[in-house]
Amino acid sequence: MIQDAIEQLISRVFPALPQTLCHALQRRLQDYFSAGDIQDIGQLPVTALDFTRVMLFSPFTAEHITANPLILERFGASGDLDTSYAPGAIKKKLAAFIGDSQDRDSAGLKSRMLEFKVYEIIRIAWRDLTGAARLSETMADLSGLACACIALGFEHLYPVLTQKWGTPKDRNGHAQNIVVLGMGKLGAGELNFSSDIDLIFVFPKTGQTDGDRSISNDEFFTKLCREFIKLFSMDNGTHFYRVDTRLRPFGESGPLVMDADAFEHYYQSQGREWERYAMIKASPVAGDIAAGHTILQALKPFIFRRYLDYGAFDSFRDMKQRITLQVKSARLKHNIKIGAGGIREIEFFGQLFQLIRGGVEPELQARPILLVLDTLVEKKCIDKKVCDELKDAYHFLRLVENRLQAYQDRQTHDIPEDPVQRNILTLSMGYDEEDAFYAELSRIQSVVHKHFSRLLVQADDEDKDSSNQELKQIWDSITDPQFHGEDISIVGYQDTGSVVRLLKALAAHPNTRQLSQTGRNKLARLVPRLIKKVGEHPDPEEVMAKLIDLVATIERRTCYLSLLIENKGALDTLIVLARKSPWIISFLSQHPVLLDELMHPVTLYSPPKRDMLEREMERLMVRVPEDDPEYLIEALNIFRQINTLRVAAADVSGNFPLMKVSDHLTWIAQTILNQVVASSWRIITEKYGYPRGMEGKGVEGCGFIVIAYGKVGGLEMGYKSDLDLVFIFDAESGYTSGTERSIDIGRFYSNLGQRIIHALTIHTPAGTLYSADMRLRPGGGSGTIVTHIQAYEDYLKDRAWTFEHQALIRARPVAGDPALFDRFDTIRKKILTRKRDDSILKTEVGQMREKMRVQRLKYEPGLFNLKQGRGGIVDIEFLVQYLVLRHACDYPDLVEWTDNIRLLQALSVDALITGEESSILQNAYVAMRKAVHRLTLQERPAIVDEDQFSAQAAKVAQIYDAAFLTV
Repeated sequence: MIQDAIEQLISRVFPALPQTLCHALQRRLQDYFSAGDIQDIGQLPVTALDFTRVMLFSPFTAEHITANPLILERFGASGDLDTSYAPGAIKKKLAAFIGDSQDRDSAGLKSRMLEFKVYEIIRIAWRDLTGAARLSETMADLSGLACACIALGFEHLYPVLTQKWGTPKDRNGHAQNIVVLGMGKLGAGELNFSSDIDLIFVFPKTGQTDGDRSISNDEFFTKLCREFIKLFSMDNGTHFYRVDTRLRPFGESGPLVMDADAFEHYYQSQGREWERYAMIKASPVAGDIAAGHTILQALKPFIFRRYLDYGAFDSFRDMKQRITLQVKSARLKHNIKIGAGGIREIEFFGQLFQLIRGGVEPELQARPILLVLDTLVEKKCIDKKVCDELKDAYHFLRLVENRLQAYQDRQTHDIPEDPVQRNILTLSMGYDEEDAFYAELSRIQSVVHKHFSRLLVQADDEDKDSSNQELKQIWDSITDPQFHGEDISIVGYQDTGSVVRLLKALAAHPNTRQLSQTGRNKLARLVPRLIKKVGEHPDPEEVMAKLIDLVATIERRTCYLSLLIENKGALDTLIVLARKSPWIISFLSQHPVLLDELMHPVTLYSPPKRDMLEREMERLMVRVPEDDPEYLIEALNIFRQINTLRVAAADVSGNFPLMKVSDHLTWIAQTILNQVVASSWRIITEKYGYPRGMEGKGVEGCGFIVIAYGKVGGLEMGYKSDLDLVFIFDAESGYTSGTERSIDIGRFYSNLGQRIIHALTIHTPAGTLYSADMRLRPGGGSGTIVTHIQAYEDYLKDRAWTFEHQALIRARPVAGDPALFDRFDTIRKKILTRKRDDSILKTEVGQMREKMRVQRLKYEPGLFNLKQGRGGIVDIEFLVQYLVLRHACDYPDLVEWTDNIRLLQALSVDALITGEESSILQNAYVAMRKAVHRLTLQERPAIVDEDQFSAQAAKVAQIYDAAFLTV
C-alpha cells in the first residue's frame, strides 16, 4: 500500500521523471519510510511535495534523515523549515544546543557542533531547494552557521588555554583576545554549502600571559589557533569545516597569527595588489569583533587608496590575464566558479572598481558583490543594463552552485557529466527540459565573459599603428643631442618645430626626470597618443602646449597618466576642453583629482541643480568624520572643484546659458557656506557651550546668519568671484554654558565668524575654498567681525554711506538660522524703501561711480573694458542701484529682487524706465557678462575690441547719462 502511495506521490511531483531517476527516488523514499516506521504518507512531519523534491535533489539530505529520522521530526515540531532566522539567531541556537562547553572536552564539543551543523545544513538546503528561501537568505544562513561554529569554537578553547597559561595581556594589563578575520565569501556573508572557510588570525597587542607558566601573547595565540584548526580538522573521514589560512601575511611560510602592529606593517610595507583584492571582503567573524574592525580600519589606506587608483591598472591587468589564461584549461570548461563566464569573473568585475575607486567613493567598500554592482550604477560607473545582467547571472550561477553542492555536500563547481546528475540539476533549477537549462547556462556565462573581457582592454592595435610607432620613436629620441626633429613631418601640425620643442621641454622637466621606470613607460605610451589625437583638431600647436603643461604637472602621480591611457573618452574630452578653455586646463593642473570627471561625460556636462547639490553634500558628510575638520575642508574643496568643473564644461559646450552658469556657481557657494556654518557651529559649541536658550540646537536655532552681498547676493557669480559676506547674530547678552570654557556671547559669535572665515580661506592640499571679503560689514575693515542685528539696523539707518545702501540692494541671507532671515529681510526693506532727496542721491551715486572709474579704468585706444568702460557692466549696475534707491519708497516691489535682470524687469513694469530701455540694458548686461565669462575661461582680462560692443555701450551710456544728467 505504501508502495502505491510513493509511486502516486512521485508522479504528482515529477510527472515526466525518467525511469532511472524514478526508481532511485522510490528507493530513497522507501528507505526513509522503513527507517521511520511510517506506513502512511500522511504521517510525514513535513509537506509531502517538498519532501519528495528534496529527496531527489539531495542524496546527502536523504542519507542523513534516513539514518536519523528524528531530524525530520524536529523540523516538523520546531517549524524551522518555515522560519527565516534573524541575524545572530544561529549562534544563540548553537550555544543552547551544546550547553556548557566548559565541562565538555574538545571531542565532545566537536561531535555536538557537527550534529548541529548537519541539522542546519539540511534545514538551509531544504529551504533553498524548495524555494522557501531566497539566495540572499541562504548565503546569510550558511555564513551565519560558519561564524557561529568559529565563534563557539574559540569561546570553548580560550578559557582552556588560559587555565594552563594565564590570560594574555598587553603592557598596560588589558586582557587580549583573538581576532578572527573571515575572508572571501565568508567575510562578505556569501558562503556556499561546501566552501572552505578562509581565515586570518590576529591579536591586538603584544605582551605576556599572567599565569604561573607565563608565555608571550604570540605563543599563546599560536597555540590557541592550532587547537582551533585541530578542532575543525577531519575526524574519522568526516570534516567539520575545511580551514584555509594561506591568505595570511607571508602565506604558508608566515606565522599562523600576528599582532595588529606587525599585521598592519606587513600590508603597508609589503602588501601586493592581489592582497588588496583579497582584503576587500575581510570582516571580523569571531573573537574580539571591535578590535577586528579597528584593525581593518587601519588597513583601509592599503586596501582603498584615498585617490582614484588608476596606477594599479597594470597589476589588475596581470590578474585578469592570469584568470583568462586559467579559464582556457579544458579542465575548467564546465566550472561555474572559475571557468569562463563564472562567478569569479563577476566578482573580479566589481572588485576592480572597488580597488580603483573605493577610497574616493566609500560606498564601494561594501563586501557583498550585488550591493557593489548597484553602487556602480548609482556612481555612473556602469550602465544599469550591465548591472542587471551581471546580477541576474550571479543569482543564477550561485543557485546552480548551491544545487551542485547540496546534492552531496561536496565542494564542487563542475557541471556533472553523469546523465543522472545532469537531469537532477536541471529539475532542481526549475527546468523540465535539460537542453533549455544548459542553453540558458551557456547564454549567461557568455554574457558574463563578455563583460569581463571588456575590462582593462589595452589599445594594442592603436599602439601598434604605424603612425603611432613613428610618434613613439620621436619621443624615444627626444633627449638624444643629435636628434633635432624640426624637419620631421607630423600629421595635423604645420609647425612641427614647436611640437618638438614642447616635447623636449617635457623631457627636461624636473618632474619627468624624477619618474620611476614605470612612470617613464606610462609617459612613453601616453605622449604618442596625445600628439596624434591633438593633431586631429584645429589649432593643434596651441592645444598641445596647454596639454604638455598639464602632463608635466600631473605626471609624478602616474595614476593620472594611467587614467588618460586607459580611457580613450577621457583623453578625447580633455582635448576638447583644452581647445575651448585654457582656464579649465589650468584648473585641472591645480586639482588633478578632477581628471576622473572626464570619464563621466553625462555628469560632466550636466551640473546638478541646487537640490541635487544639497543631496550630494549630505552624502559627502556621511563619509567625513566629525572629528576631522581638516579632512572636511579638503572634502569641501573637492566638492567645489568637481562642481565648478562641471559648470565650466557645460558652459564651454555652448548649450548652457549665462544665467544658468551664474545660478549654478552661486548654488555651489551657498551649499558650501551652509555646510561650513553647520560644522563651525558644531565645533564652537563643543568647545564653548551654547548661548542661553540655544542648548543642543543645530544651525536652525543658532541665532546667527551669513549675509551675502555682491555676486553671491545677486545670483551672479563668476568663476573667480570672491564672497562678499556680513555676519549677524541675535542672542541675549551673557555667557555660554554647557562646557568648562564658558565665554562672553559677543566673543562666542566672533569666534564662530572667525572659524567660518578660516574654513573658507585656509589653504589645504586640495586648494582653498573662496576668498572672503568682509569690508561691507558695519564699520568696514575696522568694524567687528560679527554684528548684533539691532546694531546692524541702527548702523544702516543712521551711519551708513550711500554706497552701503547700494550694496544692500544685492544682499540676501544665505546660511544660518532661518528665523533671522525674516528679520534681516524686514530691515533691508525698511532701509531701501526710505524716502531720499533725489539730488543728493544722484550726486553721491554718480560721484562714486566716476571715482571708481578713475581708480580702476586704464584706457587703451581701440579697446573696451567690459566692466569699467563707459556703457559697461558697472554703469548698468550703478544705474539700477540709483533707480531702486530713488523709487523704492513709492514702489516697494522693487526691493523683492537682488539680481540685476529682475530688477531691470521690475523697473520696466513700474514704468520707471521704458520697455525699450529695459531691453537695451538687459541685453547689454547679459552679453557683456557672457563675454567676461568666456574671457575668464580663456584666461584673458575682461577687455575686448572697441567695435565689438560699441553700439550697445553707446546706448547704455545714453540711458546712463540721461539719468545722471545733473551730476
